Amino acid sequence: MFFTPPLIIILYISGAINTILTWEHKKELVRYFYLHQNDDGGWGFYIEGHSTMIGSALSYVALRLLGEEPDGGEDGAMTKARKWILDNGGATGIPSWGKTYLSVLGVYEWAGCNPRPLHSLFLHFCLIIRVTKREIYFLYFIILYSLF
Repeated sequence: MFFTPPLIIILYISGAINTILTWEHKKELVRYFYLHQNDDGGWGFYIEGHSTMIGSALSYVALRLLGEEPDGGEDGAMTKARKWILDNGGATGIPSWGKTYLSVLGVYEWAGCNPRPLHSLFLHFCLIIRVTKREIYFLYFIILYSLF
């Protein structure tokens, strides 16, 4: 559950969701989400985890991007999910990176996102390029101190 909603959101943002995912892929992704939905209507941060706001909000958004209706799913699964999200405080309770995904989609205000230091963006770029811990820390400090 951790990687699937961001993948779908990124495919949607890039405009590649219909190119990469066929109708059969979308149908199986929807089935995957519903199979891992908790009895209370939410989703966990990981499979079989208790319901969390980040897991529930991003999974709900991913299902909507996959074409599910607001009242779709067996036994009102989407309605139960929306109710769980609203009853537990809404999307304001998710971490900043989840709010960033929602802001890029236009469903959350940018003003609600926590400001991120510029060097943290460079660190994520370095994490993609380098794989060993020593190199990551070394590059992080070089970038951090070169900015100040």
